[in-house]
Amino acid sequence: MKQKTWPDRSDGVRFTAFPLSKPNDNEENIILSRRSKIGSKPSLSPTDGPDFSALPFDILTKIAASFNFPNLLAASLVCRSWRDALRPLREAMMLLRYGKRFKHGRGGVRRNLDKALDSFLKGAARGSTLAMVDAGLIYWERGLKEEAIALYQKAAALGDPAGQCNLGISYLHAQPQNHKEAVKWLHQASIGGYTRAQYQLALCLHQGLGVHRNLYEAVSGELFLFWSDLEAQCGYQMAKWYLKAAEGGYVRAMYNASLCYSSGVGLSQSRRQARKWMRRAADRGHSKAQFEHGLALFSEGEMMKAVVHLELATRSGETAATHVKNVILQQLSATSRERALLLADNWRALPSSR
Repeated sequence: MKQKTWPDRSDGVRFTAFPLSKPNDNEENIILSRRSKIGSKPSLSPTDGPDFSALPFDILTKIAASFNFPNLLAASLVCRSWRDALRPLREAMMLLRYGKRFKHGRGGVRRNLDKALDSFLKGAARGSTLAMVDAGLIYWERGLKEEAIALYQKAAALGDPAGQCNLGISYLHAQPQNHKEAVKWLHQASIGGYTRAQYQLALCLHQGLGVHRNLYEAVSGELFLFWSDLEAQCGYQMAKWYLKAAEGGYVRAMYNASLCYSSGVGLSQSRRQARKWMRRAADRGHSKAQFEHGLALFSEGEMMKAVVHLELATRSGETAATHVKNVILQQLSATSRERALLLADNWRALPSSR
């Protein structure tokens, strides 16, 4: 929901003026006394906080490089020094907005990737990591991978999780591939809570990419001394990141977390948790999860619900679901079949991050 942080002129005046009257002598003395106190420089006590206005501009702009527009505006209101230092980043935010309009053809303009890229590059030149990532995406789509990786590296070095994630994925697709660097940057983004990176990191561990004789070098210094078996270490880390990404709303991770709970790989085996995550993935449109969940409902005698999920899986290309669905449909009345298909027609996926 869009919330206004400052009243528009159209909102009308929300404050009424105090009535003007001539103050008497005592009141004038009080006002002057207050003004003298306001105008005097306050003495600093040991309990006063640090003077953030003295923060060097280059340090401040690096800290704020990955800020979104609301956070950038809030930081600009801290003091005049911050407002002046963050002016280039505020300009970058406007260029980023223009670029997205041209990239997606919104706001009354036609889609134009050249103009979008130009706006993103201007925003990147002003220090915005968000603009760096968007420019990198266009370069990557155009096959200019070196230019894309260069921008991702700049964004990643400034701590942008999306830049770190994209850099890690880029190393997986580079020629030659660099699994060690890929896992390093995916791990950095995962620590920052970036769900796509968490899922991609889990995939790397699942496939054994970037994993050495121990996980110390592979995941930036995390060493687990509770296992001597590398496979057990990888299984634990894999399931951990699948689960974190699932909790962050990443639908593919929900499906894989369900499989981890079902098989007991990296997580304590739990049929209840496996069913929970499989259902959540199915509710968000994961076709394999819809098939698996439909089979589970069929085994429990929930014929109507099973048909709906199997029909959805069939429509998404899961051909194996077709046979089971047809077997169940033969056991239902014509009215029940029509109702099940109507439910499938009206079904809408719950929102997810991927």
